[in-house]
Amino acid sequence: MTQDRGKEGGVFSRRLLQVQGPRQVYGIRRLAIRHWLAWATLLVGFQVAAHPFLQNSWWVVVETNQILCRVSATLREVAVAQRLGDATNAVAVEPLVAALKAHADYMTRTIQVSADGQSLSGEVLDFKLMTARNADVAADSPLLLDQIYAVFDLEFPLPAGTRELNFGQTTLQDFRYAPGVPWDVTHSLLVKDSDQRELGAGLVRADLPYVLDLGTTSSPLTAGPAPRTPESAALDDAAAASPHVRFTEYLKLGVSHILHGYDHLLFLAALALAAATVGDFLKLILTFTLAHSITVTLSALNLVRLPAAFVEPFIAATIIFVALENVLVPGSVSSPRRLAVAFGFGLVHGLGFASGLNQALGTAGGAALALAIFAFCLGVELGHLAVGLPFWSVIRAGRAEWGDHFGRQILRYGSLAVAAGGAYFLIAALRQYA
Repeated sequence: MTQDRGKEGGVFSRRLLQVQGPRQVYGIRRLAIRHWLAWATLLVGFQVAAHPFLQNSWWVVVETNQILCRVSATLREVAVAQRLGDATNAVAVEPLVAALKAHADYMTRTIQVSADGQSLSGEVLDFKLMTARNADVAADSPLLLDQIYAVFDLEFPLPAGTRELNFGQTTLQDFRYAPGVPWDVTHSLLVKDSDQRELGAGLVRADLPYVLDLGTTSSPLTAGPAPRTPESAALDDAAAASPHVRFTEYLKLGVSHILHGYDHLLFLAALALAAATVGDFLKLILTFTLAHSITVTLSALNLVRLPAAFVEPFIAATIIFVALENVLVPGSVSSPRRLAVAFGFGLVHGLGFASGLNQALGTAGGAALALAIFAFCLGVELGHLAVGLPFWSVIRAGRAEWGDHFGRQILRYGSLAVAAGGAYFLIAALRQYA
């Protein structure tokens, strides 16, 4: 399909689709064990998930009497929310295009803006289809749902004298990737005033809204007539600018992705169960992190992309492979071969980590892109250490307390439990992308 390049990316098949919507409302050993159990209990409070990890961009222009928003949504999100084939790659283009108007209504319910605690009612001004940066995607490509996205322009009234704005979203919170596994959606938010000066930026999750105190910004709003700049032009300017990447935001995103990623926790557990020494375990984690950092970078630069229909089942299969290798070939788990396995599988896991990162960064490039990737990968590594080291310490304490018999039993039955978890996610992924 042909495409023309725009400020945010190429307009996807303008000639064929012509999508434009009308304006409408829309240590001690026992102590170590107790510590781990308490820590694990705390983790139950987190909403764990597999790998359904979507990221969107959210540009905002705050004017004297209105708030303009441009929010992106991949076609996978549209397919899920509009119940088109359960987000498989078999969704045809025509029903996706037809569903955009309905998804615009959905956006007015899930994109939430409030002023001084008062919820604002949004109105959709326009929507259109775009391609991800540097992407050339055919209509029958398995990358279609992840590389093509829609942008929706919304308008919210801004009450006079507003001191605080709250930006939140509940995208796909009513849908499940698999039983008990919700979708994990993050929005990269950039807020500017009518003169295109940055007011704030951050990441918005369903459980983590972004609060902007207008009284502390360097560009406070003053009463006056509405600016004459057309809404679309103001949003074009905001979206064309590179977002200000905050190191801590992407660091926390990397940590959160591990704490919320049950499939990654299972893979980590399989490695920890078989590691004889803390040195062996750290080498495995560092090797795995190095590998996934490579593919995170390549994917974020759009140099390497594989369809989710391959990545997600493969990630689940790696969990099963490593867990069963612990049981069937226990002598090989401390050999250099295990490092090679961790590196090889880490390359594929990295493609899952990077899902949506390119879109969330918008037009960021150079130092901003490098900083975001580094912060995200460092966060993933810290998440690995935060989870893996206490888990390995408990296993080590048990071996020291109860001997080799305990070590063999925990390796065997723990690995079988991990393999069962991997099988669950494999079945879920095959059903999702078949």
